[in-house]
Amino acid sequence: MQKFKPEATSQLYLLPPSVEDFVPENHLSRIVKEVVETIDTNSIETAYSHLGQKSYSPKLLLRLLFYGYAIGIRSGRKIATACESDTAFMFLANMYKPDFRTINDFRKDNILFIHDAFVQIVRLCQSIGMCQVGTLTIDGTKIKANASGVNSKTKKEYQQWLEKINKEIKDILQEADKKDQDEDDKHGDTRGNEVPKELSDKNKLKAKIEKALSSFKTDGSKERVNLHDTEAKFIKGNGRIVTNYNCQAAISEDDIIVCAYADNNPSDRTETVRVVQRTEANTNREVKVILADSGYATYDNYEHLEDAGKACYIPDQQWNTEKEKALNPYHRSHFKYSADKNHFICPEGQIVSHSHQATFKKSKQQSHVYICKACPDCDKQTKCTKGKFRQIHLEKREHLRTRIRKRLKSIEGRIKYLKRMRIEGVFGNLKHNLNYKHLYLNGIKKTTAEWQLMCIGHNLKKIHQYKRG
Repeated sequence: MQKFKPEATSQLYLLPPSVEDFVPENHLSRIVKEVVETIDTNSIETAYSHLGQKSYSPKLLLRLLFYGYAIGIRSGRKIATACESDTAFMFLANMYKPDFRTINDFRKDNILFIHDAFVQIVRLCQSIGMCQVGTLTIDGTKIKANASGVNSKTKKEYQQWLEKINKEIKDILQEADKKDQDEDDKHGDTRGNEVPKELSDKNKLKAKIEKALSSFKTDGSKERVNLHDTEAKFIKGNGRIVTNYNCQAAISEDDIIVCAYADNNPSDRTETVRVVQRTEANTNREVKVILADSGYATYDNYEHLEDAGKACYIPDQQWNTEKEKALNPYHRSHFKYSADKNHFICPEGQIVSHSHQATFKKSKQQSHVYICKACPDCDKQTKCTKGKFRQIHLEKREHLRTRIRKRLKSIEGRIKYLKRMRIEGVFGNLKHNLNYKHLYLNGIKKTTAEWQLMCIGHNLKKIHQYKRG
């Protein structure tokens, strides 16, 4: 009696196998296929011609890209290889085997459509009961650009490099002229007037340098532009300052990414309102509550969002250090303000009276300035201030910060703000589990599309979990 199942490698099937049998009923690839079928691809299908060889369906290629990004495979070559060996990819490709160039070209040629697909999937989540955006959590993560920081140079450095390249090109041409007399011996049956490879390479490098020079916005000596990706900037990420993109995301109450784009702005402060507006445009729903870290806090953001009726849970930059600084008996928090008399009382009982108003161009803050004239006669002066007189700046919109601090300190606010940490889990999965720590494409538009593909993959897996119950 046999112990093991028989292996008949030459056995023929009575009926050909079906691709539907390649993956289990509850497999992620089936959800990807179902979702892609709901996406309107008419805008890109019109670009295809009836003439010539038949093309692969845009939906087929979208299925491969979406599933690849969902499981951490984004290389066109790896996806093409998987179509020959991985049953899930074979199922999605319907047994076709598209070339990696076809996959890469499709992604490259449909950068703008990826945003439309992202929005359509977000709205699909809404239609099946997911994606509640009453409370919105926003954050940004730095992802390394496809550009080495070594190739980021100042305008002066590029000008010096260009002079060197021009001299090298001139030397190559002079050397070529000297060798004209032994042209026949050197080139054999070729024409003999082919452009030398080293000259071609130098000309390509020269064109790149000239393009980089045209990208400088100012004549400042500190500004640096990268040779290979002129939009990539030095941004601090993971404790290091390298060429990064600042990838923004917003998640719903059930962790669906409802807004995603890339930018080269190192600061998150300018993105607060932009993320909220894009989320509302993507979902056609109004955001009521916003959770974010202190990097998104400015008085302008507070004013805009609070005036729009949105409850902010965004601590200011001094929030985390306030308790430590308050241990100093002469910290501003120990100065008592009298609204009736419009002055402060310092810890020593002296009056800090209103002096003037000041506007700060960099921070765009408008403040009332209060000055204590009694400082020179006070024996605590050196502990209280480094200047001759102690000054207190009271921003005109200070009441907004006070309101938000009160909201964050409440029990309800503390519980609500803890939910902000969910977005860290989303970033952790994308960057560490799926290894999306660097970008393949260049430029803000292309990196935005790549970041959105990563987020589409995340949302597809959330739909898969939801459908499984």
